[in-house]
Amino acid sequence: MKLEQLLKELNIIEVRNNQLDCEIKKICYNSRAAEAGSLFVAIPGYVTDGHQYIDSAISQGAAAVIHQDDLGDYQTEVVYIKVGDSRHALGILASCFYGKPSQSMVVTGITGTNGKTSLTYMLKHIFETAGNTCGLIGTIHNLIGDQVVDNRGRTTPESLEVQEILKEMKDRGCSHLFMEVSSHGLALDRVNGVDFDYGIFTNLTQDHLDYHKSFENYFNAKAKLFFQVKKANIINGDDPWGQKLCEIVAAIKSVPVITYGLNPGYDYFARDLVFGSKGTAFTLVTTEWEEQLFLNIPGEFMVYNAIAAIIAALLEAVPIAVIREALATMPGVEGRMEILDVEAPFDVIIDYAHSPDSLEKLLLSVRKIFTGRIVLVFGCNGDRDKEKRPIMGRIAGEYADMVVVTSDNPASENPSAIIDAVVAGVREKTDQVATVELRQEGIYYGASLCRPGDVLVLAGKGHEKQEIMKDETLYYNEWDTAREAVARLKLKSEN
Repeated sequence: MKLEQLLKELNIIEVRNNQLDCEIKKICYNSRAAEAGSLFVAIPGYVTDGHQYIDSAISQGAAAVIHQDDLGDYQTEVVYIKVGDSRHALGILASCFYGKPSQSMVVTGITGTNGKTSLTYMLKHIFETAGNTCGLIGTIHNLIGDQVVDNRGRTTPESLEVQEILKEMKDRGCSHLFMEVSSHGLALDRVNGVDFDYGIFTNLTQDHLDYHKSFENYFNAKAKLFFQVKKANIINGDDPWGQKLCEIVAAIKSVPVITYGLNPGYDYFARDLVFGSKGTAFTLVTTEWEEQLFLNIPGEFMVYNAIAAIIAALLEAVPIAVIREALATMPGVEGRMEILDVEAPFDVIIDYAHSPDSLEKLLLSVRKIFTGRIVLVFGCNGDRDKEKRPIMGRIAGEYADMVVVTSDNPASENPSAIIDAVVAGVREKTDQVATVELRQEGIYYGASLCRPGDVLVLAGKGHEKQEIMKDETLYYNEWDTAREAVARLKLKSEN
């Protein structure tokens, strides 16, 4: 593609060595990926600044450079394009380079503190039940149909990778894409150049404040998504920040706002919820009709996800009969309110809950479903929002009958210091707390506390397959650990 074609949608401050008819064969923001005919985009980062690597990219063949800072040296054979924000420009350039692939699909972006992953999988299952080929971008995997595509460890990849994935999805015949859009991704312009048809807001609760510094900044990052939406914004009205978002986006007259929740007064709401370990029955109510449905995943918070998914599906003319079938056959989402199939006199649940709100909702849902005691094993991440540790401890102490505080990716911090901060919160509510630093041993100990009819809740890890330590990252599997704990107990009872 000619450079001049790529630059049409950019606000350009200055061009040096005006050779805009040169052919661009590749876009990159890592100088090591540069080759002959590349356009190198110099992005300021948190660890290093791409402007420092411009000469390296040029030495590897880069024909043009996008930059936002003034440079000390300009080479005559290279085109230099100065913009106000090179990170912002990257997504726009990438979208153009790959033929604006999002315009060929119906794209739904989901943002919020909790629920994004489950909701993307729910939407994908509904639309595939309706006969569509779907893509998914999210925390656990990126998916094209059933094929797993590496997400490179990010819920929302860098904007260049987003457009690469979208192009592959388009080429593979995807008609619909369901995408988790993280606050980091929005703040860092990773979805620039994506044409969103629908935006869904799940909730906003304490998380990532180590990055955003304040709830207001966190909210403003999330809100950016809804100004990129073309067809409808679907917003949880039960959430106070959702109500605020409704007021803000209502100013966009061309894009309707559709509200949902568990309370009357919204465009869609659920009532008559009946909880069970196999799922939840509920009645969906609109201004025009009611429908009895069954969701094949337990938990009240999953009903919120289901309502949002139903709205998005109905807006795309998916018949309610197809939606009903899809919800009733919805497979569990890895590490989300996942009830393990184990031979034990107690139940075992694995969930990704790693924020105060998600932990509270998890424990409240478990309490509504199970009658036995709740034995909770969990920890808090290192190098993350320290303020939430005692808060999560208080929630654990209030809603669980026995709490075992252990490690969960301590990273560069002292694991015992993290545990102490959590325990301080637990002890405000109960003295039924124990500490076991090594997570595997913490789960073994938690299992040993369980009586017949109890439920062992393992929170925080969910789908993750690693334990991040100070000097190394270790393979870790919560499912294997839980099953090994049950096997140990069984062996002990037999001896």
